Amino acid sequence: MKRKVGELILILCFYLFQVSLGRVIAIAGIVPNFLIILPVLFGFFKGKNEGMFVGFFAGMMYDLFFSGLFGFSSLIFIYVGYFAGFFYQKYEEREILIPMSMILIADFGFAFLSYVGNFLLHNRLNVGFFMSRFILPEVVYTLIISVIVYKPILFLSNRLDIVRSRRRIKEIYERNH
Repeated sequence: MKRKVGELILILCFYLFQVSLGRVIAIAGIVPNFLIILPVLFGFFKGKNEGMFVGFFAGMMYDLFFSGLFGFSSLIFIYVGYFAGFFYQKYEEREILIPMSMILIADFGFAFLSYVGNFLLHNRLNVGFFMSRFILPEVVYTLIISVIVYKPILFLSNRLDIVRSRRRIKEIYERNH
């Protein structure tokens, strides 16, 4: 329970970063997607279920402020967390290239699907312009931010596990004595 509350607090903090800090650090109107980093990293660190849990709530928070189609981001973020969970326990947490490549693919896919839903279906067919002006710069900027926040999120994720494992050890000790 403490882990889930800790994850929700982390999602809320990243949402606040997206809303407030994102506007401050925007470069030429390009804001990094803070919230897509969380499902990828928690899926990579803790598995499919944690990735989907974090993806759902991160997507809901994204939908509250940025999306006109409520639930779209949640669905995409759930899939992102699920697919990132495939790499759980196959690679070590120190290997930063695997989660960075997953963040790259997830952010590119999310941005492209957002383009399709928001612009292409409204007969704005200039894919090259949107790709070079909005999608690729956001992906690069999100990757830079994810390299910065990788170690702190890894630390917080492991710290939440330490709290849970200490409680389990205490319960086992009390049952046996």
